[in-house]
Amino acid sequence: MSIAFEIFIWLIVETGLSFLFYSTGWLLLKVVTFGQYKSEFKDFASYKASKARRMNLTFLLGFCFYVVLIGLIAYLNH
Repeated sequence: MSIAFEIFIWLIVETGLSFLFYSTGWLLLKVVTFGQYKSEFKDFASYKASKARRMNLTFLLGFCFYVVLIGLIAYLNH
């Protein structure tokens, strides 16, 4: 495979994973705050266009959730 094709595939994967982490973080904030979190959910196009700090923190929360979940599963299977 050419290097350009591999870069293209990894960009698609990275985009999909980052949106998954953002949406998970947003959902966690809504559940934990019992719906009091005032930020509205951005669609995929708005997510990629926005580089706001709040969205980065929401992304980080979703990423940490999956890291903790994988760690918990690994701990329970050990």
